[in-house]
Amino acid sequence: MTADPDVVSRADLVVLPGSRATLSDLEWMRSRGLDQAVLSRAAVGRPVLGICGGYQMLAESIEDPDGVESPSAQTVAGLGLLPVRVRFAVDKHLGRPQGQWRGNVVTAYAIHHGVALRTLDGVDAEPFLDGWRSGSVWGMTWHGALENDGFRRAFLREVASRTGVDWRADPNAQGFAALRESMLDRLADAIAENLDTAALSALAGIDL
Repeated sequence: MTADPDVVSRADLVVLPGSRATLSDLEWMRSRGLDQAVLSRAAVGRPVLGICGGYQMLAESIEDPDGVESPSAQTVAGLGLLPVRVRFAVDKHLGRPQGQWRGNVVTAYAIHHGVALRTLDGVDAEPFLDGWRSGSVWGMTWHGALENDGFRRAFLREVASRTGVDWRADPNAQGFAALRESMLDRLADAIAENLDTAALSALAGIDL
């Protein structure tokens, strides 16, 4: 994580993550020159991935007619790197979507107000899960997609090829689900060894 435009410029991959405050976070990026760093790297074919709110920032425009994220209705220019326009809806979109990319099954979850619609501006783009890819820029609303081992490895292989990095996935590497489980086990062991769990449970009103 960084707020340094130079780090953004040099990175092999820049990820604009999900955000509960897309418009104000985009304004924050612009105030620090991060937007220009993202635009410059995309212009020379260096990879950028936007997820949910980050995907919305990559759009041509972001409309908030009902003031869902704003004090009043407004339309803001996005970074213009993907041929979509975003419109915030009052109702939140929730779901557990499934799909495929490059033959890899992807399961994820969605939680967002913004709805991204493809524009007809002539920019070449191909589908990317529920979003789009144009050149070296990818965007989607799905959270948790990178937890799918096959999809993540295929996506990172493509990123590596575009950046000229000699990277290959380790076929013997632990998968995400197993890694997460082992991390939770270590956390549970650390809590059991170092904290008075009976006292904590009593404070929380929980019977062990």
